[in-house]
Amino acid sequence: MYSVLFHAAEESASLAGAKGVNLIKLNNHGLPVPDGFIIKTNSFASFLSYHNLHSTEQNLAQKIKKASFPSQMEAELLSSFQSLLKAYPSVAVRSSSVAEDLEGASFAGQYETYLNIKTNEEFLQAVKECWSSYFAARVTEYKEEMDENEEEMPLMAVVVQGLIHSDVSGVIFSENPVSGKTNEVMITASYGLGEAIVSGLVTPDTFIVDKETFSIEKSLGTKELQIVPYQEGVIEQPVSEEMAGQFCLHDDQLVQIMQITKQVEALYGHGVDIEFGISNGTFYLLQARPITASLPKTANEAAGASFQIQPEELQDFWISMDDHMPGPTSPLFSSLIIPALKSGMKKNGEKYQVPDLNIKDIKLYRGHLYSAPSMPEAGTETAQVFDESIFELFPNLSERMYEILEQNFFPFYEKLDRQINEPMTIEEAIIGFEELKAFYIQAYEDHFDIVIPQVILSAMIEDMLVTYTGDQKQVVLLHEMMIGVMNKSLETDQKLSHLAKDVLQDEELLHTFTNHEANPELLYALNHTDKGKHFISKMEEFLQIYGWRSVKSHDFTEEAWVENPEFILDILRNNIQNQCVFDEEFAQAVIKRRETYEQFMSEVKDEVFKAKFEKLYHFALQAANIRDDHHFYIDAMLDAKARLYLLKIGELLAQKGAIPHQEDLWYLYDEEVHKALTTSITYDSVIQQRKIEMKENEAIQPPAYTGTPSEAELQQVERMLGSLRENENNTDDVIHGIGASSGIVSGRVRVITCADEFSQFQKDDILVCKTTTPLWTSLFRDAKAVITDSGGILSHSAIIAREYMMPAVLGTRIATEKLQTGDLVTVDGANGRIQLLKQHSRA
Repeated sequence: MYSVLFHAAEESASLAGAKGVNLIKLNNHGLPVPDGFIIKTNSFASFLSYHNLHSTEQNLAQKIKKASFPSQMEAELLSSFQSLLKAYPSVAVRSSSVAEDLEGASFAGQYETYLNIKTNEEFLQAVKECWSSYFAARVTEYKEEMDENEEEMPLMAVVVQGLIHSDVSGVIFSENPVSGKTNEVMITASYGLGEAIVSGLVTPDTFIVDKETFSIEKSLGTKELQIVPYQEGVIEQPVSEEMAGQFCLHDDQLVQIMQITKQVEALYGHGVDIEFGISNGTFYLLQARPITASLPKTANEAAGASFQIQPEELQDFWISMDDHMPGPTSPLFSSLIIPALKSGMKKNGEKYQVPDLNIKDIKLYRGHLYSAPSMPEAGTETAQVFDESIFELFPNLSERMYEILEQNFFPFYEKLDRQINEPMTIEEAIIGFEELKAFYIQAYEDHFDIVIPQVILSAMIEDMLVTYTGDQKQVVLLHEMMIGVMNKSLETDQKLSHLAKDVLQDEELLHTFTNHEANPELLYALNHTDKGKHFISKMEEFLQIYGWRSVKSHDFTEEAWVENPEFILDILRNNIQNQCVFDEEFAQAVIKRRETYEQFMSEVKDEVFKAKFEKLYHFALQAANIRDDHHFYIDAMLDAKARLYLLKIGELLAQKGAIPHQEDLWYLYDEEVHKALTTSITYDSVIQQRKIEMKENEAIQPPAYTGTPSEAELQQVERMLGSLRENENNTDDVIHGIGASSGIVSGRVRVITCADEFSQFQKDDILVCKTTTPLWTSLFRDAKAVITDSGGILSHSAIIAREYMMPAVLGTRIATEKLQTGDLVTVDGANGRIQLLKQHSRA
């Protein structure tokens, strides 16, 4: 006999596998489990013996998938399958290893699951797929790491169970894995089949229920989509706004779930996690397993604690770093970037005698990065005196940057590229992860070593100019003398402009772009013509050079351009529509820079000042590319390449069962990644909770600073970072900020909050946003002016606005709050003033 019904089976892992044993146990104790049967482990042994297949053979998994069933075995399995189909419209087929879900080993996620199986052919193939997964390379590796003996280890059973077409499904932890409280049950739930939660595709609702009082704490998830059965297999469907906006479980359902959970917990004698589904109001237990490989109760409390600003610390002076690293940042990125920033700033602050870099600490508040400045004592002399050796660096700052990149960065990037394209073992992942953490430290020491001399040079010239003219606003004039210098952001725009020109000059390509509005359709169409394929190859060449930037700057959580060509298709469409001519625009910037410089110098009468200014100015002009190029090669490229490398580690951990999905790695701190690699700990519930927290943190506007600093302390910081406060001269129809690029224009406001909204931006809109990163550069060519909440005269927004010769008012603190899309405003970039002319109708 090759199969046995749940109700007729014994609780024997040697025949049913661990998952099967759990379902048999639940069924035998009268709990609401959908009917099903077990294809016993000896069936797998018979199948292998019939075909004379052995575990040491090459390509064994593929041979199993292609082999036929012995006739008697096939007849019995199909009979059991057809009997089950009389009660259910379709079935789920799941592998059930003996080692799975047992103490000391967590093979969850290692093996296969097939849903909505309806035909004999689908069923038989699904069984072979489950069997073959036992010999998949990753599983074999993991079994070896768990010190399992291959020859003694029992083979795999298969669970075949009636598929519940769940309206709502979820996961229950009978002990709260986040707080560690055993008197609390955590329930996560969403619409459709449970695979959407298990695979991390949605942010579910979360419920914390007290076992004794039944008091309930609720957190609403976004529930972006649902997985539902289709004609064949399953599909993803969007969830309506109305459904997503309400909790998917009612209080009476939660009480019922609690009661059943307590029964299951009593049955096992300790904590359990349970997968459940609800269909037409009926509750079903789909899986259960004892919590024996979960996170120790104290580990989660300690993980990442050193990175958090504690409540009592909020009375101290902490400054938001959202201007440079818009948050919130993921736990994993925080683990790497915080030590790197602290080390780099401290080392180079001392090296170049820059007190502003001598910070006391960097920590997280609601997921956003904050720094604690080390303020000089009252009455202390703050004038900076630089070592004369700094002057020796000025003539060759750009060349020096490229020497550091060639020596320290490019070899490491080449190593990452090799590792990204090769198989990875657990041992290699452990070593590689530690090497990556160490490289972040080195990278940001080099980062500040490159940037600080250029900033000092710029500050020196600014002070000269302001002292000579007596006018602080002349600083803008100085930086308008620095435009028209090619950098990596402008070079990226130039190459994209050339790609758009290729389309405009080819009738066939232009027709393809014009007639396919959706990017997937456009890529499909391009891939089916010779000219289209050639164009895609040119895009791929572009991405290998310029695609190393992520949709979310300074983090690992979003795709890099190089992963997905659709990101640049939107930019190309825009360039094609507006027929942009980058080279002409850049040439105009060069002309303007020369004219501005020559006009200023013609008005200078002090020959001593003139000679010194001219010398330092030309040093600064030669180094003007540093601000953008260092970001391209260090900030953006390191994060993008690290992301692809870490995805390999995430894949290992997902297959190992430590995390539900490879991209859930971002929600672990570095110490947790190490534990996940070296132990059998699972982090499912911790990850779910952190996803919820990150969503909540994305919705908040963090304060510019905390504590009660003195006016002198605020002014000192603002000289370096730009305004931390709303201008006291603001009125209902006038907003003041920092004038960063001169010119006066009027136009309609377009508020953009994230990259997902880029497609809403139209030519001649006035861009209003919190801040910009290099990813936003594509909007500047079409913008009439730019207004930001944060940033100063040397921020990315200011530099690119000047390059495109558009007015910019930055550091308003309130623009995104005060202005709305459709408002008519006048922007005065020289004087840092925004006049609200007409408000768009407020709905």
